[in-house]
Amino acid sequence: MDTSDWTSWALHDPQLGLPVLGLRHPPGWTAQGNVTWVPQHNESPEHHWFQVTDPDQVAMVQGWPRFDFTWPGGAPGQPNGHGRTYLPPDSPDRLLGAVLPQLLGPEAGQPTRFEIYPLPDWAQRLHVGPESITPGVSYTGLYAVADAPTRGTPRRLEILGFHYTVSNQAVFSTITNHGLLVMVLSATMQRYDELRATLYAIMDGTLPNPAWNAAINQVGQTNAAQFAAQQASMRWAAFQAEQAGIAAVGQAAADLRHTQAGNAQAAFNAMMAPPPAATGHAGVSAQEAWRHELGAVTAVEDPNSREGNTRYVSSSTAVTWQNELGEVIETDDVNLDPNINSGTTWKVVRRYGE
Repeated sequence: MDTSDWTSWALHDPQLGLPVLGLRHPPGWTAQGNVTWVPQHNESPEHHWFQVTDPDQVAMVQGWPRFDFTWPGGAPGQPNGHGRTYLPPDSPDRLLGAVLPQLLGPEAGQPTRFEIYPLPDWAQRLHVGPESITPGVSYTGLYAVADAPTRGTPRRLEILGFHYTVSNQAVFSTITNHGLLVMVLSATMQRYDELRATLYAIMDGTLPNPAWNAAINQVGQTNAAQFAAQQASMRWAAFQAEQAGIAAVGQAAADLRHTQAGNAQAAFNAMMAPPPAATGHAGVSAQEAWRHELGAVTAVEDPNSREGNTRYVSSSTAVTWQNELGEVIETDDVNLDPNINSGTTWKVVRRYGE
């Protein structure tokens, strides 16, 4: 097809000050497109699209914005805040089927045909040079044909593109980034065969700007380095948190052992502690009462004792008498009164617990 009289058009990127791509289209056809940058979307900050439409508005060539997905990290269909949408990885053909409703448009009806085939020469057909193919990324070329009515008029779409996927180890799991880049040729079924060669000529003549590709690759490398640094920082923070957790667990275990030892010591001390003195009596010391509990002896008040104002007497005698000199008489005769004919004063002494 002779395209020498076709009109040249370029999609300009105001952010980098370079054309993204250039193409030629027949006179009377119109081209439009846009480039958007979201710096906060460091994983995928740039997206662009373009379309070329015939004068009768029945045919067009569309270069769609790249579909970028990631998994896991959030609910399917929700943005991740870095330029991607959460979506579990799937086979390339199923993923293309998932985005087909967007490619058909909001006014399209249920497709009557949707067939997908491999596209081995996807890089040549879409002018993807070796400098744009990233090592470690898996690519799959796709070609599909879809028929569907739009506002009651049957239309045919030919979809050419590629699927990519790459997995990287993150802090707590493996992150998979994947997506699609597609071009769509479409026209009404009535005129599709007539316009098909023109649509393909426009697509084949759409060339990316190598200077823009180099600039965007540099941006990607910078973002990748920043992302790697961020991941390294997160891994270090996770390691520190893990170590802090281990230390906290160790300290908690030590505290528990200390508490258990303290409780055991307290229980032992409580068991060994002497019982308290009887309430309401000026009784003996707790220490002396504890000795009384040893058996066979009884603690009594003794003004001459050096052991807490007490002394010990047999616990088997019925009565114990004591005078002011601290002398003691122990007897089983409850009728005995040592005060008779005595030069000292004898009193019955109180025994512990009486």
